[in-house]
Amino acid sequence: MRQQFLLPVILFLCKSVLFSQTIVQNPSKSDFSGTLSFLASDWMEGRGSTQKGGFMASEYIASMMELYQLIPYNSKSGYFQDFKILEHTVKKTSFEIKKRNTETLLLSPENDYQVTPITQSLQREAQIVFAGYGLSIPKEGCDDYKNLNVKGKIVVILKGFPGHQDSTSTLYQKFKKLFPEENNLEEVKIQTAINKNAIALIIIGANGDPKFKNFKEDALLHSLETPTTTAIPLFKLNKSAAEKLFSGNSISLETVEKNYANKIGIPPVQLKNTTVNFSIELQTKTFPVRNVLGMIQGKDTTKTIIVGAHYDHLGIINDTIYNGADDNASGVSGMLALAKNWSESKIKPPCNILFASWTAEEMGLLGSQNFIQNFDLKKQKILLVINMDMISRSAPEDKTHRVLSIGTQEGSDSLKEIITFSNSKLSKPFTLDLWETNGHTGSDYASFAAKGIPVMTYFSGFHDDYHSIRDVASKVDLDKIQDVLFIINTSLLRFIANMP
Repeated sequence: MRQQFLLPVILFLCKSVLFSQTIVQNPSKSDFSGTLSFLASDWMEGRGSTQKGGFMASEYIASMMELYQLIPYNSKSGYFQDFKILEHTVKKTSFEIKKRNTETLLLSPENDYQVTPITQSLQREAQIVFAGYGLSIPKEGCDDYKNLNVKGKIVVILKGFPGHQDSTSTLYQKFKKLFPEENNLEEVKIQTAINKNAIALIIIGANGDPKFKNFKEDALLHSLETPTTTAIPLFKLNKSAAEKLFSGNSISLETVEKNYANKIGIPPVQLKNTTVNFSIELQTKTFPVRNVLGMIQGKDTTKTIIVGAHYDHLGIINDTIYNGADDNASGVSGMLALAKNWSESKIKPPCNILFASWTAEEMGLLGSQNFIQNFDLKKQKILLVINMDMISRSAPEDKTHRVLSIGTQEGSDSLKEIITFSNSKLSKPFTLDLWETNGHTGSDYASFAAKGIPVMTYFSGFHDDYHSIRDVASKVDLDKIQDVLFIINTSLLRFIANMP
């Protein structure tokens, strides 16, 4: 009896050891550099989800999956998962500042502000309330809404977080840890204003920001009818427009930022004798979009590991191409390089490995959300989702270019151990910024984390070219991508080796 019991145990242990020693070649620069350059070229027209470039990119990615002999995810539609989205474009907008005993100031949408609409046309007039950086985190000693009633009012806040201009400050380190993703910080501010019953949110550039035409061009000309759609309008004002808004009030933006840099919690202020009258007229269209999905079939087809990255970017805006080399041609080229090497290894993994290229991430994680909403979690179990979003550049404060941010869910100690081990195998390990994704929605990992699925999301840092025409292939760090993919591949092998 004892021998009968020990035999399967010994076989299992031998199998685990053998797989842990299995070699799937780590991607080299030649595996991803050409793919990245092509996806980020003008030929792809910025890969806008609802534009021609997005469909050309999806065809190219599918052709690469076929070349690497991945199995089409769907026997009927092949590598494509097609669905439709609604896009609400701003047809006409106005923004008037009204002050008592003075004439009305009409701002220009071309020069003074941008607007992200809700899903219906709207016209409102309301009082203005200034609420610092628009954060409400009492447990961290920061509540810009303390003793402030903003119901039915328009809230004005600063871009960024306390101390964001000094990366060496204690405040910067504190809030950067809380908000490692810039776009997630903005979403938190919007949701906070919504929860406080504000009717609109105005974000103004921090003191010292360049003029509006050089702001982060983040394609805020449309909004989608999705669960993540903004429930109130969001306006972004440049500094000169903000000065018009604050004129006649005893508020100095420069002073507020300096005070915040020394002490969290500047009292909120209602702008006296000031109201704003805004209007948004929308045009709505329906667009077809698609995810691109290919897989290596495993021995147990009821379990799946997903290796994914979004392929869409901002596309063409005002006749200008936004190439999106780092965001996110880098992630897609990395995903395809991993698919190539795993396929060429001829290894049959113990479970399915699905290589996914999501669409419409820039429009609210729509591709990954559509996938998981149509995935039968009762019949199929997703063991892990690896997400790559911007893995080829470094933040300005990362002078050595050796910081790597990796997010996992709270309590994922085993995943953190795998990541740390994999990093230690590099000849020049990264300085790891390990953070928890709970409460964050900055990339496609959030669609899966919301379902309780374990995630690893890789990100190499925000840079000044983010969402600008300067995010081009000539600026990517190929060495950094190669080392990031080393960690991902090593972690994937180790995760599979440790599977029960």
